[in-house]
Amino acid sequence: MTGGTVVDTCALPAVVDAMAGNTTARLLFRRAGTPVEVTYDRCRAEAAALAALLREHGVRPGDRVAIHGSTSYGWVLADLACLLAGAVSVALYSSAPPARAAAAAREGGCRVVLTDRPDAVALFRSGGAAVLPLEPTGSVPAGYPAAEPRTGPFTVVSTSGTLSEPKLFTVHSAPLLATMDRFAELYGFGAGDRLLLYLPLSHLPQRMMLYGGLRLGLDLVLSDPAHLVADTAWAAPTLHVTVPRLLEHVRSLLRRSGSTDYRGVFGPALRALFVGSAPTDPGLMAELIAAGVPVYEVYGTTELGMIGLNVPGARRPGTVGRPIPWGSVRLAPGTAEIQVRTPTPFLHGRLVDGRVERHEWVPGAWEPTADVGTLDADGFLSVRGRLRDFLPLPSGEKVFVTPVEDALRLACGAGLCQLVVRPDGRLGALLFFEPGTGPADVADRVRAVNRGLHPWERARSYAVVDRLPTVDEGCLTETTKPRRHVIERVHGAAADWRSIGTGT
Repeated sequence: MTGGTVVDTCALPAVVDAMAGNTTARLLFRRAGTPVEVTYDRCRAEAAALAALLREHGVRPGDRVAIHGSTSYGWVLADLACLLAGAVSVALYSSAPPARAAAAAREGGCRVVLTDRPDAVALFRSGGAAVLPLEPTGSVPAGYPAAEPRTGPFTVVSTSGTLSEPKLFTVHSAPLLATMDRFAELYGFGAGDRLLLYLPLSHLPQRMMLYGGLRLGLDLVLSDPAHLVADTAWAAPTLHVTVPRLLEHVRSLLRRSGSTDYRGVFGPALRALFVGSAPTDPGLMAELIAAGVPVYEVYGTTELGMIGLNVPGARRPGTVGRPIPWGSVRLAPGTAEIQVRTPTPFLHGRLVDGRVERHEWVPGAWEPTADVGTLDADGFLSVRGRLRDFLPLPSGEKVFVTPVEDALRLACGAGLCQLVVRPDGRLGALLFFEPGTGPADVADRVRAVNRGLHPWERARSYAVVDRLPTVDEGCLTETTKPRRHVIERVHGAAADWRSIGTGT
């Protein structure tokens, strides 16, 4: 039953208050490049100092406060301070263009913005918000009150924006904590484990791991992609959350050095490496498993929460595992769209004109994901692409572009491939490469892929773009997912299109 029992009381104030007096569990991070460790107790005290500062700036229970910055100790303090003050945090992606982040803060009605981006300060202030630095205050109060009790949502986050412009929605703590409790059971982790977080904390699954980790008493390692290897060696995390793009980068680095030592990259203490957000190359997953890496591909959506999990004793490369044990999945007849029933959807409500409109989940309903999938004989789910990844051609055929794009990307060594319908009604392939890395024989490689495709699936032309698309130009979401409609508008029209020629 999607939605399950409605629980309105927020459990996070109790989680934050329980940090007081805990001098065993720690947060590990870098300050000016130097490794630092802070106990839960000290973190709770520093968060209380920041909460007092928020109150001095007029923040009252129920007000919204934006957090804008990269993953850091300051980000965690800001989120905890919002909980202590009774405020609702609005998590902004630091990778978004500052104008977009400022617009989201205005839309969210934020009284205060905490940011680590000096170039965004003027934009936030122009929207009427007070702006504070996203860093510790440097003071610790001698005594501090308990966190404000609260009901309803604790944060506002953004949809991915892959199919349209991102939208703000509210999230309650209950489904996040319930999901993390099940994760702890399935993967066997708890107090004494050490969780590495380096993806943006504005990304909702990272917040789930953060607060679930705090409740379980995990050590939390706050890092970034540039320091991933160094922080792994220093902090020895046992749990790691990542995305396919970073795993592909690691594979590329190892291949250039002639090594296959994935365990050396992720550390000997690793017990579980969770990868999600986009499909992972099955070949890469097989390499990781063969190297002894305990990697688990998982699948969910921002609104519906977790949907599929590879787990110990039941993992299969090329799939996102079996449906969550506490829910169910089916494929819609005719379209093979993945539909889910779950008691732990993450979506609480949407922000409309500054007000929260609660989403009413229909008991027993099958909720759409807009993803297309398959279920094998053993019940393992594979995600093949987005429902909108079917391109209709003037001839009447519909092409499911994801497998074709993947084949072209791999054959050409491209960073990204996107098929578009050209003015002649036939398919063209936009191929994006790192600067200076595009091969000279692109046409031959495209022809080789075409020979294994139906005639209407074949790319009849191609265009090489000598750089990868970016978040700043709007072609990627803040979690680096391609936004097809923007990529076609920005790059398709201006591209130097070349015919594949004969032999296709």
